[in-house]
Amino acid sequence: MAKKVLLAVVMAMVVTVFAGTSFAADENIGVRFRAIYVKPNEDIDGALNSLNLKIGDDIIPELDLEYFFTKKVSVEAIAGVTRHDIRSNGSIIGSTWLLPPTITVKYHPFGGSTVSPYIGAGINATFPFSSSTVLGKKADIDNTVGWAAQAGIDFKIAEHLYFNLDYKYINAESKLSIDNGTKYKLDLNPSLFAMGVGYRF
Repeated sequence: MAKKVLLAVVMAMVVTVFAGTSFAADENIGVRFRAIYVKPNEDIDGALNSLNLKIGDDIIPELDLEYFFTKKVSVEAIAGVTRHDIRSNGSIIGSTWLLPPTITVKYHPFGGSTVSPYIGAGINATFPFSSSTVLGKKADIDNTVGWAAQAGIDFKIAEHLYFNLDYKYINAESKLSIDNGTKYKLDLNPSLFAMGVGYRF
């Protein structure tokens, strides 16, 4: 139910933007390439405390698209794939890949300025795949749908060219099972720290 409410809220935000704003005169489409440091803030089922499980960090390239409805309101979509080691008491016991597409609606209070901070909120879906263990057992991590929050700043460095710093927090509450056995809580909840350059046209 909570996920359905979240989706409804995000869709309402997008509809409100369409209904209440006009298109920017120029530079309303942006393409950006960033490097992202992904740091899970894992919260793992207490029944697994003796294993001292940790989800590893990753650094990845990321591509995102941004559309400006006005100079102050935009929507951003990001795509990237991350790989994370799974450790128990410091030793690698497995790994997983994550595909976490995310869409956020952003507000730029000083839109159009050379230095333009912003905040945003939206929705994320995380799809784990190719999860495995060193023992050859099958690891299953459930797909998740949750909310996303972000803050960042754009610096205009040339005509149509921008340098960007960005932070996102992704709510990703999942479950883990081995060989289709008992499912245990595995909340990933990663922080994403990014920097990159973008072009608007």
